[in-house]
Amino acid sequence: MSKRVTVCKLCSKVDIDKLKNEIGEKNVKTGCVGACRKDKTQYFGKINGIYIHTQNEEEFIKECK
Repeated sequence: MSKRVTVCKLCSKVDIDKLKNEIGEKNVKTGCVGACRKDKTQYFGKINGIYIHTQNEEEFIKECK
């Protein structure tokens, strides 16, 4: 089953093109994830509607797979 990942272009800190290459463009949606006020040192987004945050981009992409 593929995962639906939503990341914010402004605050998720994730390279969206890299994420699309890793998990497929159809699985990535960009838009607000409602976390702009959260810790800006973390990488974050929503995976199947669940808020996920990690210490680095590689960990976030691994969670998305």
